[in-house]
Amino acid sequence: MASKAIQTVRAGVLDASLYDDLSTSALPRISRGAILTALSRAFDLAEGRRPGHAQRVAYVGVALAEELGLTGTRLEEVFFGCLLHDVGMAATPQVVRDGPVAQRPGARDRLAAVPQGGWADVIEALTLHCDHGANVARRLGLGESVARAVASHHDCWDGSGLGATPGDKQPLVARIVAVADRVESMIDAEGSPLIVRRRGPRLVREMGGTEIDPELAERMAMLAARDEFWLGFYDNDLATGLMSLNYGGVMGREELFDFLGVMSDVVDGRNGREPGRGRRVAELAQRVALACDMPERRADLVKVAALLQDLGTLGVPAHVLSKPDILTIEEMGTVQMHPTYARDILSEVPGLGAPAWWVGCHHERVDGKGYPGMLEGDEVPVEAQVIGMCEAFDALTSDRPYRKAMSRADAVEVLRGLSGTRFDERVLESFEAAEGPFTTP
Repeated sequence: MASKAIQTVRAGVLDASLYDDLSTSALPRISRGAILTALSRAFDLAEGRRPGHAQRVAYVGVALAEELGLTGTRLEEVFFGCLLHDVGMAATPQVVRDGPVAQRPGARDRLAAVPQGGWADVIEALTLHCDHGANVARRLGLGESVARAVASHHDCWDGSGLGATPGDKQPLVARIVAVADRVESMIDAEGSPLIVRRRGPRLVREMGGTEIDPELAERMAMLAARDEFWLGFYDNDLATGLMSLNYGGVMGREELFDFLGVMSDVVDGRNGREPGRGRRVAELAQRVALACDMPERRADLVKVAALLQDLGTLGVPAHVLSKPDILTIEEMGTVQMHPTYARDILSEVPGLGAPAWWVGCHHERVDGKGYPGMLEGDEVPVEAQVIGMCEAFDALTSDRPYRKAMSRADAVEVLRGLSGTRFDERVLESFEAAEGPFTTP
């Protein structure tokens, strides 16, 4: 019987049909905005926020921007700035687990409780995550306006925040993102929707002139006085509505790979892995998929899944992932949740149902001893085995805290020893048949 800390789900519950739409076995035509809306849930995991935080910030930001009459590019910049405002938490190994102290209601009172010397560490961590987040926005090609909004979203209007620039010197997009982040945090802290609906406008106005732009505070308070705003904020289909905006344009094949490659780099960086690790695994997985006689469009989906296979590790404390000693039962249970986190996030992306399923199964074993579902034999998708095998090979041939990297030949021997238990022997044969060395981008 599994430990209570290691939750397993039988194969009958993990129904592949919920994720794998065989009628769409090629890369979806999807916009940057749609895929980032889903992936933003991983940023919430990294920060320990309630699921949907980034999406709710984006809703507030877009609603305020529309209230101000913004359209076109400016509106999209607000949207992306809001979705990505905390991506730096996912890109930074050491983060503040209780969320940004300075943006919460009553923050000034809480500062007095920080131990002497501790506030400097908090400031450093918050500054670092803002800088890292801005760099991620740039690498995603979303422009300097978005990057600046991400970099300055903890700045206060009166100049008392992390940055030295008073709010009136910040661009409008950055000021809107700062308002949206604080307003969502205020709503989340209040708890009861009925109470926050009544008190919201007043609380927003109270932040004006100190934490946020007073003019934007007044416009936001007017917006928060309308029932339509709250109905949208608490809409169970909020994510779908944000995806349908299709901001950022539809990406082509290589654009999608590059875009997701940046997200893979974010995960690698946060987990203390060497740069390009996720991309290496994805390139190899695509080649092995082709060696398994999959059509190119199916192999492309395998590459997408491999790029995002460890997205769920953002919900696992970084010190657990890098621990050089044997994990405790509780720590192992936490680690074993990461395929489920990633599966659930990716399953929200239109057209990525199949990759979501493969990611969720990439730690399953054909002998039924894997996780999270203890699938057996043919229940474990070939695509998931390909991803798991390529990940294992890269791990074996890379330095780890507890051992040095193996040679490629020795790593292949280890994989051969797992034939029939971890992997199907036919998949291993295809792995060995795949041509070419790793390619580093």
